[in-house]
Amino acid sequence: MDEEQKFISIVNTIGSKSIEELLEATGISGRLTRKLIKSGNILVEGKPVEKKHRLRSGEKITIVLEDEEYDVEPQPIEIEILYEDRDVIVLNKPAYIVVHPTKNIKDGTLANGVAYYFKTKNLKRKIRLVSRLDRDTSGAIIFAKNAYGHQHLAKQMEECKLKKSYIAIVEGIVADERGYIDLPIGLSEDGIRQEVREDGLNSFTSYEVIERQRGTTLVKLLLVTGRTHQLRVHLAAIGNPIVGDSLYGTGSNIINRQALHAAILEFESPETGEWIKIESILPYDIQVALQQFKSI
Repeated sequence: MDEEQKFISIVNTIGSKSIEELLEATGISGRLTRKLIKSGNILVEGKPVEKKHRLRSGEKITIVLEDEEYDVEPQPIEIEILYEDRDVIVLNKPAYIVVHPTKNIKDGTLANGVAYYFKTKNLKRKIRLVSRLDRDTSGAIIFAKNAYGHQHLAKQMEECKLKKSYIAIVEGIVADERGYIDLPIGLSEDGIRQEVREDGLNSFTSYEVIERQRGTTLVKLLLVTGRTHQLRVHLAAIGNPIVGDSLYGTGSNIINRQALHAAILEFESPETGEWIKIESILPYDIQVALQQFKSI
């Protein structure tokens, strides 16, 4: 493993603070901080530190990243990397692949491919999924490469700072140029589908029309909250289900999956604080579907 991937260095620039206060400001929980201190993996000026230590301005804090056991079997599954740094890896997920092993699907997932990639880089890390995509949804998906990056990104998600934008073809003509869907979502009685229901979780989606064409509309969607199947449920609820979505609408003879693509991911780099914007181009099957709808 590269030396730079074994350590995270932070210089205290905010005056007298405890270790927990400083790391909390960067998105690290007190629980993780205490665990790192107990294991001797937080150093101040190169020496293990106690919890009660008060930092002085200019002191260098180093977090040592220990090797971990893979929690997903490494398998030689091809992955397309859109972006990578010390803490984050963003992949371009193809349709028809499951993101992470489940009770029924034990291997052959995107996570198995990430584990294999880590193994080839001698990076011994658990697989930490930050964002999720349905099996038949394509596009940008983000994994954290360590606990520090995972907590930093999780905090961004909680504060709605991590932005996820999608492109979809929906049935029908969406009348308004842009809009906001505020409908609570919960699990339906069948235990399979999600649905709009009064006792559901608050769920918010914004949308903008890109193009209208012969009974369909191409829309850009911003996922404000991240409920299971949120976009699919919300669009079906307003009368514009995603083309090809057989679970919440009807199937299509033009595309054999829901025409939904995670097009843009935006987040703050845990390493540098820089704002990162990653884009994934529309896959071939959605481009073909768009052309066919235009020619109908």
